[in-house]
Amino acid sequence: MRRRLFQTDASSSNAGLSTGALAPMVDLFTLLIVAVLRTWSAEPPAETPEGDLSLPISRSEAAAARGVTVDVGLDGLYVDGWRAGSASYWATAEGALVTDLYGPLQQRVGQKTVVIRAHAEAPWQLVGKVLLTAQQAGFDEVTVVAESAASL
Repeated sequence: MRRRLFQTDASSSNAGLSTGALAPMVDLFTLLIVAVLRTWSAEPPAETPEGDLSLPISRSEAAAARGVTVDVGLDGLYVDGWRAGSASYWATAEGALVTDLYGPLQQRVGQKTVVIRAHAEAPWQLVGKVLLTAQQAGFDEVTVVAESAASL
């Protein structure tokens, strides 16, 4: 006996799809829901002051901490979206402390958390100076953010 997915006999009480035809659709919708929930984020997309800021990719799925945001771009350093200094100058400067960032960070020290978003191509020496500056400004928690591979 051959099994049909669609009933062609209009007099049959089971007109329409049979249960055998519905099972693959339910599986497909379940996979679709899992994929959507896996990539869903309640966080708004990151808006960077430099349009070409490309974050390194991370496998961590934990949400980034909230706090003062420091962006280390190829052209400049930004605190909460406001330009604080030149990245090229501070990448080659002799001192370990970025004084252009120190003042704005010290004004926001009540938040206790600083989030550093560095361009994937930014020199790590500059990122290290920004980390040291944030610690010297009095922040207890310093987080370096990368782009999640699951959201790509």
